[in-house]
Amino acid sequence: SLSNKKGISRTYFNHPSMLPLLGTILTGLLAFLAGIFEDSESNAGSASNPNSQVQLAPQIGHRHRYFNKAISGEPPANALWATTAATVAVLLVAKFEAFNPVYSVIISSVIGALVSTLLLGLYGIFSHISRVASMKTFKQTLYWDSLYSALPLDLSFGFLTALSLTLLSFTAGMMLNNPFSIPLIAFMLGITIGTIGSSTGDIHYGAERLYQHHIFGSGIPISNQGDIDVKGEYGYRNSVDTPYFTLRFGAMVTAFVFGMLIFLDSLSRVFVFAGVWSSVIVELGMILIIFIVTVFLEKYTRDRYGPFVR
Repeated sequence: SLSNKKGISRTYFNHPSMLPLLGTILTGLLAFLAGIFEDSESNAGSASNPNSQVQLAPQIGHRHRYFNKAISGEPPANALWATTAATVAVLLVAKFEAFNPVYSVIISSVIGALVSTLLLGLYGIFSHISRVASMKTFKQTLYWDSLYSALPLDLSFGFLTALSLTLLSFTAGMMLNNPFSIPLIAFMLGITIGTIGSSTGDIHYGAERLYQHHIFGSGIPISNQGDIDVKGEYGYRNSVDTPYFTLRFGAMVTAFVFGMLIFLDSLSRVFVFAGVWSSVIVELGMILIIFIVTVFLEKYTRDRYGPFVR
């Protein structure tokens, strides 16, 4: 890892000031892509918010064809995938020292992401089967097509998420001189992106896609929990349909939040005006701006379209 770091630094030896700036741009791009992939992966597997609603559905008579692989909350799950991929990648980097340092990092990250995806697949298969089996009392059927059709899609998004976070960790450690080890950076990034995807992106699926037969914006009262949509525009819904819906907004919001967070933090390492507090000040300013825009947007919506339905 240290030799690769020196190799990349030598590549930009003639323009040393460009290395942190290039790293900042790259981290922002990778974080944005990781946000899209992470939210889509969690939605394809009915993780986080949707997981609880899908589990409750058979208990009130709604037999479904959703793939439900959630083994934990999104933060620890993504931390596991990212840390596994990054650890394998760090161990393999030394094996590819003969290549260009950049190529060795990319190849190692791809292999690490593949190992992480295999782990995700094993957990996903066993958790889905065992969860459905536990609902036998409520006559929930184990539909093999719901597993076969959604699993490859979920694994694809999982691979891209792990790859993006691993490359992001290498970029932060080698180009932005982050003091932590690559696997530890990946662990923290996995926790962060899982938290953002769970609190921001999954709402679009769990509270909207699954409850389209309820009034939009009405929330999910306890009396409606589990009363999800099991039929779609054509036939029964499955988890392949879900990312097609959530990619339009939920994934974009997750990508924006995570990408902006990482980009501003990286940018503060290049343009330092308040020491270690630079990124905190910039991000607080962004939060204030977004809050003001949100307040005015909600006021405009109420004035234009009337009060919320109670």
